[in-house]
Amino acid sequence: MTEVERYLFDLRGYLVVKNALTPTQVADLSERLEKHRTEAQRLSGSDRPRYPGGESAAFSAKSLIEWGGTYVDLIDLPAIAPYLQTLIGTNYRLDHDYIKIDSAAHAAKLFLHGGGQGAGGATDLVGPTDGGQCYYRYSNGKFYNGLVAVGFELDTVPPGAGGFACVPGSHKVNFQLPADWKISETQDDLPECVHRVEAEAGDAIIFTEACAHGTVPWEGDGERRTIFYKYCPHAVAWSPCYYNADGYGKLSERQRGMLMPPSAFGYHEYSRKAWEKVQTDQAELGRRHSEPAKPG
Repeated sequence: MTEVERYLFDLRGYLVVKNALTPTQVADLSERLEKHRTEAQRLSGSDRPRYPGGESAAFSAKSLIEWGGTYVDLIDLPAIAPYLQTLIGTNYRLDHDYIKIDSAAHAAKLFLHGGGQGAGGATDLVGPTDGGQCYYRYSNGKFYNGLVAVGFELDTVPPGAGGFACVPGSHKVNFQLPADWKISETQDDLPECVHRVEAEAGDAIIFTEACAHGTVPWEGDGERRTIFYKYCPHAVAWSPCYYNADGYGKLSERQRGMLMPPSAFGYHEYSRKAWEKVQTDQAELGRRHSEPAKPG
């Protein structure tokens, strides 16, 4: 990160990284999305507490990584990795992922959540326990962040259309977000402090989840399709579900490490061996479940 980027992130709680994705990558992500989505589907992937009944809760949450191609590359994208390393540290992990689709026909309300010194407060819309994972501070020349989101835009978000918005600087406030600011039915209802963030297709918006944020009701043409990959320090977790790197094809060792469950050991050999044993056991359990039942 440049000195200007450090200043702006500390000031506002977010950054826009221009051209984080190449046109080829945007095209691949779009093609794979359209192949997998249904006409009515507005949310794909998972923020990882959602999983089908009857399956192993630890591994069955859906993930965009299953779609392959650039969705795998986004785990550790070279254009974004230096920012995450500066904001979180060298040992961070991918916590969860999903894609959100907005259109004028499906314009959801703005639900502002987060904000404050470590939490959105007891009445936060995403839950009062959020403060354990969503925090921000800067000390002795180093950033300390909990959950950090990267939103990759597949479509241009022009002025006034909608999309990502936040209350700049709210990651450092000491008070809860006023209750009557949290929900806006339309753009006309937005509090003056809410800043709408414009971006073009291929840009990425990086923000700390400690910053009060949400999605402005969409009033633009077409759709706004945004892919979210969200990262934590390795010992921090938001989602109760874990990735199983064995299910996503060939990954680099670094990618596999970033999909490991949370621990104080990070990518250390100790935790890696323990997790590999869990993955082996899970594979064996799946094999046995797939075998036909023996008579008698």
